[in-house]
Amino acid sequence: MSSLASQLSPDEMKLLAKLEEQNRLLEKDSKSLSSVNGVLQSPSSLRNLYFDEDTWDQVVKEWEDWSKNKVGQLKELIRRGIPAHLRAHLWQLLCDAQNVADRQRYSQLLKTSSPSETLIRRDMTRILPQHQLFQSLDSTSQEALFNVLKAYSALDREIGYCQGSVFIVGMLITQMSEEEAFCVFVRLMKDFQLRELYRSTMTDLGCCIYQLDSMIQEQLPDLHSHFQTQGFHTSIFSSTWFLHILLSSLSVAAAPRIFDIFMCEGLEIVFRVGLAMLYLKQAELIKFDVEGMTQCLQNSIKQYLDPDNLIKAAYQIKYIPRRMKELRKYYASIKAKELEEQEELNGLYSENKLLKQRLDMLENRCSEKLVSQLKTELETTRLNATKSFNTLKEMQAKILQKEENSTGPDEDCVEYLQKELISCRLREAEALTRLKELKLHVKHMDEK
Repeated sequence: MSSLASQLSPDEMKLLAKLEEQNRLLEKDSKSLSSVNGVLQSPSSLRNLYFDEDTWDQVVKEWEDWSKNKVGQLKELIRRGIPAHLRAHLWQLLCDAQNVADRQRYSQLLKTSSPSETLIRRDMTRILPQHQLFQSLDSTSQEALFNVLKAYSALDREIGYCQGSVFIVGMLITQMSEEEAFCVFVRLMKDFQLRELYRSTMTDLGCCIYQLDSMIQEQLPDLHSHFQTQGFHTSIFSSTWFLHILLSSLSVAAAPRIFDIFMCEGLEIVFRVGLAMLYLKQAELIKFDVEGMTQCLQNSIKQYLDPDNLIKAAYQIKYIPRRMKELRKYYASIKAKELEEQEELNGLYSENKLLKQRLDMLENRCSEKLVSQLKTELETTRLNATKSFNTLKEMQAKILQKEENSTGPDEDCVEYLQKELISCRLREAEALTRLKELKLHVKHMDEK
């Protein structure tokens, strides 16, 4: 240490002295985040450092054996708490982040533009200052958080950026470098079902919500009945639990501990902690209306500052993995049936559309035939009217000729001619009436 001090300039020595003074102040403050070996951790996590220190060293050294042959023991150790100074390394081992194929592309991805950059900046501005998990992040950590989110959105164009990933990447940034956080996040997205949860279709998210709702109905029937009575659906609170892995609801003390278990056991811990919290708050929740229940659920987990009690309550609930599988299969069968019904409806809709098109064609054809028929009748009527008019003219001419040739009136002849004249005028009136009717009918057809 003395040789190192001799190499530092006076300004650097002053800066080092200030840093040491700040570290001493932080160590004395029980409410602040303390720094151990460069890793941020909460006071409750400090209490876990003494636990099985030699065992954890053995786990790290013999990781292949523990991860394959001692899975049960490893889970028990992780449930009791990973030592803070080993957390970053253990998280990378748990998700095999060392073998991420895109590790070498990280620097290149940072130079690539992403359409999600503006959205990421906006969410960071809105979420980071308000949430307790990120109040200790400095500007450098925030820039690292932005870089990881931007790099992944450039890597996976289909998923891009989802708001819930801010909490997950933020938790990773508090424990490791941004490149390591990027590799771990890539693994979480691909191998821990997060990518499916973040899809725009939200099929897997809907399945998780359905699973949790079914478990609440089975294990907390009174609370579920109260939800139903109030018209309060579990998706109001559970969607954020799955998308954020509970990090938006957990206290600073509990967040790393719950995330330790998530890295080992996956989404099962979200179901366990969620059900445990609902069980502990059941009596209070039943008293509230929709607004009160929403407010209670938003702040409830933060009240359990001791993560050990929360984890103990979570593992008192049995059969979670088995029910998850059963409910997922049932949900898949329901969705398959819905898909079949939708396809059947689409088929019926297409068939109905074709029938409607054929009906329109037939109506058009019938209209064309009717118009053609009416035109024929109109022409026939006009021809008959012309013939009647010509006959009338001929009769009038004959009458005039008779009158001129005859010296005196022939009563029989006059009577005959009068009858013929009346008959011709009647036929002419009928023809004109029929002609008017046809013209009116044709006008109506043209208007249609």
